[in-house]
Amino acid sequence: MNKFIENLRTVSEKIYDQIGGTEEKHIQAALSIEFDKLKIPHLREPSIQIYYDGNPLGFLELDFIVSPHDDLEEYLIIEMKQASKIDDSNRHQLKSQLRSAPYNNHEIIKKVTKGILLNFKKVEKYKEGTNEIPSEKIDLEIWTYKDDKLIKDET
Repeated sequence: MNKFIENLRTVSEKIYDQIGGTEEKHIQAALSIEFDKLKIPHLREPSIQIYYDGNPLGFLELDFIVSPHDDLEEYLIIEMKQASKIDDSNRHQLKSQLRSAPYNNHEIIKKVTKGILLNFKKVEKYKEGTNEIPSEKIDLEIWTYKDDKLIKDET
């Protein structure tokens, strides 16, 4: 998965440099374009059914599902954010998505146990009419859902 993560970081920083600070839907579209250029198989904005106590409640739109390729050996969800940092509410959202995945009928979605929170930092400082770009433009966290727990992978 190291090559995939390296590619994800590289294209995300490129996107940040060109359109960071714009709406999340535009950043998401740019990431899909970059995935296409790199021939990374993905689904953009697929729906997933959310479950409570084994019962379907409704649908939720994911940002991406990425398919296995190169050194990525399993399907994963990418949940994009645009904030000053990733917080627990973002992690809880990803946990809900991963918890519901195995209940879905779709063969790809039911296999997903891993997710990435990808945050395009929304903090640039402006001094004397010039912006200072942060040294770290994105945050990236990898999580695995197992035994009803969200476990952080080392990146």
